[in-house]
Amino acid sequence: MAVKETVPSQASTDPQDIAPGRRRFITIVLGAISGAIAVILGIPLGGFFSLPALREQEFAWAEAGPVDQFKVGEIKFVLLKPLKRPLWPEEPPRMGVFVSRKADGSFDVFHNHCTHVGCPTNWNPGAQRFFSPCHGGVFDRDGRVLAGPPPRPLDRHEWKVENGVLYAGPIYMVNERLERVGEYHSA
Repeated sequence: MAVKETVPSQASTDPQDIAPGRRRFITIVLGAISGAIAVILGIPLGGFFSLPALREQEFAWAEAGPVDQFKVGEIKFVLLKPLKRPLWPEEPPRMGVFVSRKADGSFDVFHNHCTHVGCPTNWNPGAQRFFSPCHGGVFDRDGRVLAGPPPRPLDRHEWKVENGVLYAGPIYMVNERLERVGEYHSA
């Protein structure tokens, strides 16, 4: 009787031998697709979050109004009109300031946000005080802290007058003696 010997063939048709190759191929293809998606989404998102931090913040000068509209000794709230129109958003952000004209013809242009956490302040002409509604900050007519948690006087804007028009510029900080001590850094 002859014994039949089996010769192993080169190409195995056993499903267990084929599966690891297919599984590896699918894993590589899905990994490549996932990586491509991550790169396609990651580059714009990375730019969106990192470029504003790298861009130098610039406060462009803005028009506060004709000098004639500001009476000596009176503090008036005005909305600034930007000189440069931003590319995006189409509607420029509104920023308001308080303007005080002095007898010598100079101006104080107060930033209208409290120095504690940035809440908008209000001028009360009867009390001759600025009030911050968030935490009870109170400032005198020169912007000095009278009460509450604000750490320093109201911040100021640089100002200039050209052709009878008052312009407000970059914001700066002052100390208790109302001396300029540094540039403004928003949070």
